[in-house]
Amino acid sequence: MTVTARTVHRAALIGTGVDAVGTGAFVSAAAIFFATQGGVSPVSVGIGLTLSAVTGALASVPVAHLADRLGPLRVFTISYGMRAAGMLGWILVSGDTAFLVYSAVFGAVDRSAASLTRSIIAAPLQNDEAVRLFGRMALPANVGYAFGAGFSGLTMFLGWPLALVLVVNSASFVAVIVVYRSALRSRDVSDARVRPSALASWSSIKMAFGSPRRLNITWENFVFSFHRTLLNVYLPLLVVTHWEDFAWVVPVAFIVNAAVVALIQEKVNIWVTVGARHAIAWATSGIILGTSVLLLSTTLPMTANAMGMIALVALILFQILAEILHSAALAVYMVKLSRRDALTTDMSAMNLGGQLQNVVGPSIFGAIVGPSAWGLGVAVGCGIVIAGLRASRVSRRGWFDDD
Repeated sequence: MTVTARTVHRAALIGTGVDAVGTGAFVSAAAIFFATQGGVSPVSVGIGLTLSAVTGALASVPVAHLADRLGPLRVFTISYGMRAAGMLGWILVSGDTAFLVYSAVFGAVDRSAASLTRSIIAAPLQNDEAVRLFGRMALPANVGYAFGAGFSGLTMFLGWPLALVLVVNSASFVAVIVVYRSALRSRDVSDARVRPSALASWSSIKMAFGSPRRLNITWENFVFSFHRTLLNVYLPLLVVTHWEDFAWVVPVAFIVNAAVVALIQEKVNIWVTVGARHAIAWATSGIILGTSVLLLSTTLPMTANAMGMIALVALILFQILAEILHSAALAVYMVKLSRRDALTTDMSAMNLGGQLQNVVGPSIFGAIVGPSAWGLGVAVGCGIVIAGLRASRVSRRGWFDDD
């Protein structure tokens, strides 16, 4: 491994862990903070989170293109600085209207940062090195998230002001800036150091979606990313609705999911860099996800408690497998399908599918929990399976034969 690669690896692992501590602390306490100290109604909290996801999705590609024009490390620094300041701004927000407006503004800054981080990590590395590193980052991400959630739980248990959680998250953003700038300031993290005209910029953004391959991945990423909502929204609602006595399964599922992903993701990312394994993993993740949705929405709600819980646990494990395969294959596609002179823009375009899933996923899976909504569940499951089968075409496996 070269000196540059070692430096990037170290910065990525430390930066990911620090970022995850702040995010874990904030996410686990945000709803409680807004409702108890910001005077925000539960309905407004839900609407605000949706608004945040929408504005983040809309801003992500333009912000990514700005990074390709001006240099991703510079825009990354500005973005994370604004996130740090914006996080502290939540302390001053009070009432439903102010919360909704601030959610929309903050979402545009906060949710467009993911592709900036990926690009400054991937740019100095060879493609396969970047894919492996993305897998390694799962461990510090999950460990950091757990520490952050633990800190927020301790804060509430001891009765400390919840604003302290926001301060910790803000400080984590500043620390991430220091980590990456210290490691990458003297290194080239982008091939794009030019400032094209406005027309050329618009053409570059259009080209991010103009490639049939990138467009395919963006769409399939939207469909295959539903594993997130299945675990975060559908599973808790399903258990509470049909097996209230087994509600303990939900936190256990989250813990198992985090542990398995942290321990296995790197190995799977290494595995998918060989031959056409990425294409096999990608299609398989969709087929597993779609089949699980079909079974969950049609058979489990009508199954007796004991057998139903056994089947539910088995399907949770399959969902974890789908998540790991999806994440590994997506890393390959993001790195190899992105233009070197528009790395951040193209990565952001393909990631847009996952962001759109965050917008519509909770509504879809919330609607199919009831036993009378099994038809919608069948439609969703069949759609995901079809997308997976479509992605399994043999021709897909030859996309990178020349690499």
